[in-house]
Amino acid sequence: MAAAQFTLYLNNCNINNAVRLALIDQGLDTCDSLLGLNDGDMKAVCRRIITPGGTMPGRGAAAGRANRGTPVSFVSEKNLRKVCFYRNYMHRIQRTFVAATATLALVEDVWADRFDLENPDRDVEREVIRDPAPMAKADDIKKTWTSRPRLWHALKGS
Repeated sequence: MAAAQFTLYLNNCNINNAVRLALIDQGLDTCDSLLGLNDGDMKAVCRRIITPGGTMPGRGAAAGRANRGTPVSFVSEKNLRKVCFYRNYMHRIQRTFVAATATLALVEDVWADRFDLENPDRDVEREVIRDPAPMAKADDIKKTWTSRPRLWHALKGS
């Protein structure tokens, strides 16, 4: 059951079968095994999959050759990092993880918001929003707009 969910989750996120099998060789065989892994850990797992080390036996009397591992494309590595982040995110917010509903589009949406989730704007918490002073005459328009810096910069285009 857990292995089937893991396969379904990786298939939904465009991870090919060879990379999935290499992840299983690294000990990541269920969706829950992704818990606790951060972005750097997933990069290290990908490096380990690509170059596992050691030698492979040669043919006949030929000497052994370096173990080349399983090729992991840039897109697959990026998707694996997204997959890992999404699984940890669902655990962190205490939501039930359902592999069938975790599509690449959903995972990418959470990945795109990760900086906002990890580092909320400190200025937003401190900013006190005040209404501008009422405009008594048309010549006060610049003073009214400059009292709201965000709106003023948006209008100026900077």
